[in-house]
Amino acid sequence: MKKIVSIFLIFISFKSLALSRISVSDMAKKNHVALDYSVVKNILFSTIDNLNGIVCSVYTPSQCQERYYKDPSQINNKNNENFKLNVEHTWPQSKGAKELPANSDMHHLFVTSKESNSKRANLPFCNAIYDYWQMDGSIHGFDEYSQDCFEPQDNHKGNVARAMLYFSIRYNYPIDNEQELLFREWHSFDPVDNRELERNEIIKSLQGNSNPFITHPEFVSLIQDF
Repeated sequence: MKKIVSIFLIFISFKSLALSRISVSDMAKKNHVALDYSVVKNILFSTIDNLNGIVCSVYTPSQCQERYYKDPSQINNKNNENFKLNVEHTWPQSKGAKELPANSDMHHLFVTSKESNSKRANLPFCNAIYDYWQMDGSIHGFDEYSQDCFEPQDNHKGNVARAMLYFSIRYNYPIDNEQELLFREWHSFDPVDNRELERNEIIKSLQGNSNPFITHPEFVSLIQDF
């Protein structure tokens, strides 16, 4: 009888975890409205990643440019072709973020320099042990398995982790075990701060949905397998 009860409790436990994953996935999708990518790119430069008229690369924060801040209600879809920074798809376009709504989902888009964006390309993330290139703490190099990879500077590691975990659960793309362990590590190493919370709320006001791993960091531990 005790064995039957134990098996039942284990079943209920796994069912609860599964329901937690479904619940978080539903939260990530709720009210999401896909915006045109050209509009989103302008929003990132003029509002979301614009702090007091300055926009900096998240990978190389010493690379900044002046850009007038705009309230979200004043934004149009006119691009500034002379602006030297770029937009990083944290989840690479070539690996699932090429089409709408994923392509323009601001929860995994960040302003970067063209140089660091090019160095990251579509490489996996890592804790690099050797560098071919580095700047401001971000590294293009290889990991302990001699795999080419990219390591973001420390203050963006948690943001990368939560963006990748969000994308995985929002669009139902699996993350391999090595990357998942790394993102869990970075999620703890670089916890959610006020700037990330503010950014999340601005994005929610524009595209309708929130990143649940920012508003509820504890959800990361509720999901056994991404």
